[in-house]
Amino acid sequence: MPPHKARKAAARSAIVVLARNWFQFLKDQGAQNIALPVTVLFALLIRWCVGLHGYSGMGTPPLYGDYEAQRHWMEITVHLSPSQWYFYDLEYWGLDYPPLTAFQSWICGIVATYINPSWVALGESRGIETHASKLFMRASALVLEFLVYVPAVVLLFQSRRVQMSWVARQTAIFSVLIQPCLILVDHGHFQYNAVMIGFLVWAVYFAAQESYVAMAIAFCCSFMFKQMGLYYAPAVFAFLLAKCFQPRHGIVLFVKLGLAVLGTIGIMLLPWIGSLAQLQQILFRVFPVARGLYEDKVANVWCAVNVAVKLRSIFEPQSLVRLATGATALVFLPSCCHLFYMLKRADYTQRANAVKLLKYGLLNTSLAFFLFSFQVHEKSILVPLAPALLLIDDEPWAVNWFVQVALFSLYPLLFVDGQHIPYWVLAVGWSFFRSCPGCPADTQIPRTVLKLQWLSTLAMLAIHTAHALVPAPASLPDIYVVLNVTFSCAMFVGFLGYFNYRQFTCAQPDRSGSKQKKD
Repeated sequence: MPPHKARKAAARSAIVVLARNWFQFLKDQGAQNIALPVTVLFALLIRWCVGLHGYSGMGTPPLYGDYEAQRHWMEITVHLSPSQWYFYDLEYWGLDYPPLTAFQSWICGIVATYINPSWVALGESRGIETHASKLFMRASALVLEFLVYVPAVVLLFQSRRVQMSWVARQTAIFSVLIQPCLILVDHGHFQYNAVMIGFLVWAVYFAAQESYVAMAIAFCCSFMFKQMGLYYAPAVFAFLLAKCFQPRHGIVLFVKLGLAVLGTIGIMLLPWIGSLAQLQQILFRVFPVARGLYEDKVANVWCAVNVAVKLRSIFEPQSLVRLATGATALVFLPSCCHLFYMLKRADYTQRANAVKLLKYGLLNTSLAFFLFSFQVHEKSILVPLAPALLLIDDEPWAVNWFVQVALFSLYPLLFVDGQHIPYWVLAVGWSFFRSCPGCPADTQIPRTVLKLQWLSTLAMLAIHTAHALVPAPASLPDIYVVLNVTFSCAMFVGFLGYFNYRQFTCAQPDRSGSKQKKD
């Protein structure tokens, strides 16, 4: 290689993945012990700084937003009996998440009552936005994330059964914990998505440990915390069913899994188990078919198609439910069938390969649900993003790109919440630490793909610039949101095709043995 080209390559290697270079530096200095504490503290600092900015519905009575909804659920669960939780004042942020969220709200409400009862006073605390109450709410999101999500990520990537070098492990942990989408939604907009995703990561961790009953319990906790966790259900079902077909597991594992799932769900439904009316109300609240095909402007196929074809004006709601269900199943079935077929083979026994295939299955299934299922929110992009990040060492450039587009798709939501500064800081920060916006220098990527990634980045910047400088015409007030939706949807469809292709082509067992990679 000519000297000037070698210098350019070296410079590119030095700036493209700064996070990897940082951990390589720590390894070279013999300072590996400080790597994880620094990562965790840095992740904590970012979340706390984002929490200093706006949130959903801030200062906008009478309903406010998601922040008030989460606080209000603490209010009703701590003061009312469980039989009233899913019936109380449904017009004002009625509880519409599964029981584990209700129990989490109840525990947080007890803590809030102990500190300051006025924060959750029944009927009197609506819209409360004191500095102390906001500090408590922000802290609750942090504590729950660091109790459920962060330990799962750390244990998964530090497991000896995950074949990665030390530098790659630390880089992956750092990247997963600083990915901007989850941070901005949970600690900016304000929700507790990290708990649901954390249980999913625990499920993957238990799969890597071959603790399949614990995996099933963790997954049940995921969808019993938020119903979007069901986006993963077909892949988890295919994985566990395939394990039951392996000779060393068989019918015994099948019975254990059935008892674990029924027991976990039964325990969480225990306060309502004796009343059919209560169970029906929970089902009605958790799956609100009456709300329509999608919520607001979301970057999925139905919202994008609606730009040209007004589906909700042409079809009845029940017809749209059937259309969305059929389309979703049609899209996720190839991935799940492939996952089941590969894992039930007697010769497909290596844990690392099985878990890698599970990650692809979770990603492809959840992305199919996001793009084609009924009643999708823009925040639901976090669901396929979670398993994608677990593949960040296997698919560095694709996951980097996916995160950038997912963040862009959330901009209309974050713009309303006043999250402009955190959005841009974290968007630039992600590109700085992970990509610029290309891929790692040691990754072989076709030049055409690299050009497309740059073009997509320029397109996103162009839409942002136009939104900031050119007022939308009166006849098209939502033009920039529509551009965001259609562009993001097209990108997500492309990612769905790519990740399905990768699942089918990367599924062959590794015959080289289980020896870990060396630095």
